[in-house]
Amino acid sequence: MAEKTSSQARNFDDPPGTVTDFVTERIRDRIVLGMLQPGEKLSVYSLADELGVSRVPLREAVRQLEAESLVDNLPRRGTVVRPLSVADVTDAFQILDLIEVIAAQRAASASDNAAAKEMRYWFDEMQSLAARGVPQVSVEMLHAHRAFHFALFKGAGEGVLQRHLCMLWNTCERYVINSRTEGRQAAATAEHAEILARIEAKDPDGAAESLRKHVHAALAGTMDYLASREIATKP
Repeated sequence: MAEKTSSQARNFDDPPGTVTDFVTERIRDRIVLGMLQPGEKLSVYSLADELGVSRVPLREAVRQLEAESLVDNLPRRGTVVRPLSVADVTDAFQILDLIEVIAAQRAASASDNAAAKEMRYWFDEMQSLAARGVPQVSVEMLHAHRAFHFALFKGAGEGVLQRHLCMLWNTCERYVINSRTEGRQAAATAEHAEILARIEAKDPDGAAESLRKHVHAALAGTMDYLASREIATKP
């Protein structure tokens, strides 16, 4: 496994930067992993007590999750987990197909190899988790997978592109992580390896093509998952 750098040092159990970040991540994880089901109401009071925070960061977290299309604020119902939607995930993937490719090209064109090093670490971490029998639908695997892609986004440079990529990735991941069959997981691992190899080789065109193939395959797997839940005909 690659040596861990300071930027990779946060343990899975360590809280992220701010209180709002901490709350957002905890709720997001529960939605993505299915601990909070579509249509389920979020109890602001009980969550604040459970997480040991005031309602202010909780409200800020809800706004962030609403921007990621993970929750809805409904009249007379409050905050609920957003239903699974073909329209949501199709739109998100179509945008990713355009802008994540830009990130891959930029990361592969960078003068340093910082993005590649961090991606290599998290790729090896996903491999290690899988070898230890950690389930695909788990906090550990979710965080490692997110960190792999977010390292790529960071390689594209800070700013509007990175922020929108992170939001879209979070929108898609609750579909992706739950749609992975054994065969799709093996294919996704090979796709991650290919993207990483192209970026390490400083091959922008190859990185773009590999990334585009990964996005298309992830969307196809997601649509199969939605069809299996009889959601594909309900945009």
